Amino acid sequence: MGYGTFHVKKIAAWTTLIDAVRLDDAPTFYNSAALYIEGYSMVALLVSIDSTLAPTDVRLLAQFSDDGGTTWWDFEEGLWASLYWEDTATATEIHKAFVLPVAGFDHVRIRAVATGTDATNYFDVTVKARPFTGAFSGAHA
Repeated sequence: MGYGTFHVKKIAAWTTLIDAVRLDDAPTFYNSAALYIEGYSMVALLVSIDSTLAPTDVRLLAQFSDDGGTTWWDFEEGLWASLYWEDTATATEIHKAFVLPVAGFDHVRIRAVATGTDATNYFDVTVKARPFTGAFSGAHA
């Protein structure tokens, strides 16, 4: 397995986009606040998801806006199309880190969507983000 390298030039502070939001019977989805990313090329994400009992699944979807947050566009390329976990994977809380390319966009948000949830079967979701500039080559098998 080969690993890429970071050549970081500019780093912003960590921002909590989703702060321990419980996805149960209401709400079953959550849209984070927008993160202003103009001038950055990448965003590092820290993801924590825990489930209680047996909800079905949860998905995180990166969305970009080209008009200041009026219209949101789903980003479904590569790894970002598959940020999806079943409850069996999150029964013991997971902590994952990801890197998302953002060059050319002004705003990003994370949409968390759960299925099979109710008042007692739920997911608790936290997402933190930190934009940076520079070259990054992803890991590959």
